[in-house]
Amino acid sequence: MPARDLAWPCTPLRPEATLREAAALLFRERAPAVVVVSEDGHPLAVVPAARVLAAVLPEAVVEDPLLAAAAGESLDDAVRARAASLRLADLLPQRPHALAVVSPEASPVHMAALMERTGSSVVLVVEYDDDHAHVYGTVDAAGLLHHYL
Repeated sequence: MPARDLAWPCTPLRPEATLREAAALLFRERAPAVVVVSEDGHPLAVVPAARVLAAVLPEAVVEDPLLAAAAGESLDDAVRARAASLRLADLLPQRPHALAVVSPEASPVHMAALMERTGSSVVLVVEYDDDHAHVYGTVDAAGLLHHYL
């Protein structure tokens, strides 16, 4: 089965989108990651849902897990405020990593091998036509495992 048939459709976002917008998209599409694209639609990054969640946590909670346990819901407003103020651009590395990208015709074994080589649990399925990129979606490790079951 080619990558195009295994790809989880996604709506790419621009770097200026807030993490709140990214979280809403992740939830709405039940996506494993957010695909960040440039103005001309070329993929810049794949940001896993867990990275978005980690970014909105107050630093004090990350540094002291006991604080998170004691604070309970009292920090929810702080998390919401960070989600509204931070942008996807804030999560992008200064020096971009090579993306795990495959063509729509890539095989499941090709995608699995790429995941293993890059340490990424998500590959991006993209078709390039001249200078235009068409993002089909993402394939994650769980999707590949399901394919093999």
